[in-house]
Amino acid sequence: MLEPVFSSDEPMRLRALRATRQLDAPLEERFERITRLAKRLLGTPIAAISLVDAQRQYFKSIQGLNVSETSRAVSFCGHTILGSEPMVVRDARVDPRFLDNPLVAGEPKIVFYAGCPIRAGDGTNIASLCVIGREVRDVSEEDLRTLCDLAAMAEDELAVDVATAAQQALMEEVDATKRQAQVDSLTRMWNRGAIFALLGSEISRAKRWGGGVGVIMADIDHFKVVNDTHGHSAGDEVLRQVAKRMLSAIREIDALGRCGGEEFMVVLGGCDSVASAKAIAERVRQRVGEAPIVTDFGSLAVTVSLGVSYWSGPGDVEENALVRAADDALYAAKHAGRDRVEVASGAICPQTE
Repeated sequence: MLEPVFSSDEPMRLRALRATRQLDAPLEERFERITRLAKRLLGTPIAAISLVDAQRQYFKSIQGLNVSETSRAVSFCGHTILGSEPMVVRDARVDPRFLDNPLVAGEPKIVFYAGCPIRAGDGTNIASLCVIGREVRDVSEEDLRTLCDLAAMAEDELAVDVATAAQQALMEEVDATKRQAQVDSLTRMWNRGAIFALLGSEISRAKRWGGGVGVIMADIDHFKVVNDTHGHSAGDEVLRQVAKRMLSAIREIDALGRCGGEEFMVVLGGCDSVASAKAIAERVRQRVGEAPIVTDFGSLAVTVSLGVSYWSGPGDVEENALVRAADDALYAAKHAGRDRVEVASGAICPQTE
């Protein structure tokens, strides 16, 4: 196996990569969309956006594998970023660079690879968009153009920050190592502590500048049955896929966190009405239940129940009160038959219809 070497601009490259603040950050739909398209358009089982750090490659988004990072030493993308053109490996099993690579000899048993470098604003290569297959494959010029177009889209997205001020501040407060403590390791969404901190920040912003804040509490219906019937591995896959579907249904400025077990919370900053919050919750419900979730144990039909609370002033509100109200609405949705959205009643949601 030939490990990727370090380029002469490695220090500058690492500075540019870390300036994006994307290492160990939560998943974002804008990148998930790109890897879904790459997987679909190139017809491969795996697609990823790999950020090549000093000693690892960190997957900002990956489809088809449940991993968040690997060693840079075994990475294909570590080789891709050394050049300016796409790198194609038709059959890794006979390529001297990769034939005894553990990712080739063992899972995920890579045979085919195609990757296109992704640059930072200073021109250094900080990442790669890649597609991976388990069979020998040739790529056409059209395939390569598609891959490079998608890589350019990822490049554009890495150059901008669409997170809310609260999420930006949370990521800027700590380095990538400490940022890991804010992200749920299974779903790669904000964890309980981080999502509550974001809710507090959004409430403070609304008190100061006006506007509203919405909270959606979501719970996977009959999740215990999944674990009891199919095992915790299937349950973990359901949690990961439900989280990704929820992420695809909310706005870019919203924050999604896992509160524990099968419960999630969405913080809707800058939300203009309870009707808007309810509409987002309904979109989440539909997205989660629109198709079965595919696991190694078969396809599982999954639904969620959701509760919504909303506050826009005047007056004051504490984050715990908003969460309790959304929790009460979630309980009502469960009691009413599940797979539905309920809105909190009372003073916290004065605009409830």
